[in-house]
Amino acid sequence: MESDKDAMKIAIIVSGGGHLDEALAVIEAFKGHEVILISYKLPSLVSYRHPALRKVYFVSLAGSSGVALYFNFLLNFFQFLFIFLKERPKVLFSTGSEITVIPFFLGKIFFGSRLIFLETLTRVKNPSFTARMVYAITDLFLVQWESLLSMGPKARFAGRII
Repeated sequence: MESDKDAMKIAIIVSGGGHLDEALAVIEAFKGHEVILISYKLPSLVSYRHPALRKVYFVSLAGSSGVALYFNFLLNFFQFLFIFLKERPKVLFSTGSEITVIPFFLGKIFFGSRLIFLETLTRVKNPSFTARMVYAITDLFLVQWESLLSMGPKARFAGRII
């Protein structure tokens, strides 16, 4: 186990449902570190707690097209900026969904965060849109199917975690 001096702050950034389930399936890997969760503010997650998480933050989920989509991107940018300024995570980890894109770029460019992305188990032959968006900036890019190693030299086979 890491000493408190060596502990890092890690932010898990995922949407609810299967992406959250997959992220929590590997949470043991972060034992000894201070872990926070950032997800969408959904009725099913508002009172969510997990013993390995120090804090849970929520960002807005509003609109998926037109002006609402752009407003939501801008709002999310500032919500993530506020959380990152407060928490200063050294590592950002995600198993996906579009919630990952803004904080990964924000964390890498402005905070020097290390980025770990684990492609979801459901992607067997083709990577997700999110995976394609963040692949170039990740420090560790993990896939659960050997067929996805074709994404490029950064892809590492992690095996099936669930």
